[in-house]
Amino acid sequence: MATDVWQTVRAGAAGLFGRDGESRQSAVATRLDHDAELVSRAQDQDRVRGALAPAWQVEWESLLTERPELAQEIQAFVDRTVAALPRAEQNWTMNVTARDHGRAYGALGGNVVVYESGRADPPAAGRSEEAAEEPS
Repeated sequence: MATDVWQTVRAGAAGLFGRDGESRQSAVATRLDHDAELVSRAQDQDRVRGALAPAWQVEWESLLTERPELAQEIQAFVDRTVAALPRAEQNWTMNVTARDHGRAYGALGGNVVVYESGRADPPAAGRSEEAAEEPS
């Protein structure tokens, strides 16, 4: 957390929270430093980061509720932060579910994965399921 990226993120977050005054900016910067120290001392740093994330989510939601005019600035801050992370730190999750004889197509990073639920081919357009079945 001693990287230039961390210092930029710390300053940006404290600055956004600091719109309500220097005391809040200082409090957020102090809390960020404390949380960074917790992460750096932890044996399982990912677990500690994951445990801290919900509290920060509440803080960001609270700031956005109090100051909705900051929405675009907050989004720009998030975009810059994500772009600055090393690729290994960017995690993407996609859930694709096919139901009720439906088809679901998912693409992430250029890969296309096709999952089908039910039978392989739907009935031909304009034909009922009974008419689409082959006679025995």
